[in-house]
Amino acid sequence: MFVILLTLLIVLACIYVHKVFLELSNDLYFSILLLMTSHLIHVLLFSWVYFICIDNMMGNHNKQYLDLFYYSISTYTTLGVGDIYFTGVARITSGIQSLIGLIMIAWSASHIYLKIKKET
Repeated sequence: MFVILLTLLIVLACIYVHKVFLELSNDLYFSILLLMTSHLIHVLLFSWVYFICIDNMMGNHNKQYLDLFYYSISTYTTLGVGDIYFTGVARITSGIQSLIGLIMIAWSASHIYLKIKKET
């Protein structure tokens, strides 16, 4: 239950951080840098949740933080390689992270498109 609550708090933090970063700059290149930073923060926050559930991690890994970071990136981008996977509650977190990643990446792409269109 703690992991699910923590996941929901991270989702709210991701949305807030992304919104704040979108409002920080009018410059296109700086906006892209801020958005990439925002996505990296999201991946790091979710990898921290996976660190709590590391005992449920299965597949080809060494139980190191780098493995969790890799898993978090592949989940966030909905790549879903499958060489590392979780059992238990972390599966729900993985699904939520995929949805958040999909929404945030689309939101970023829309924002960048509107900035480019505004400049022309």
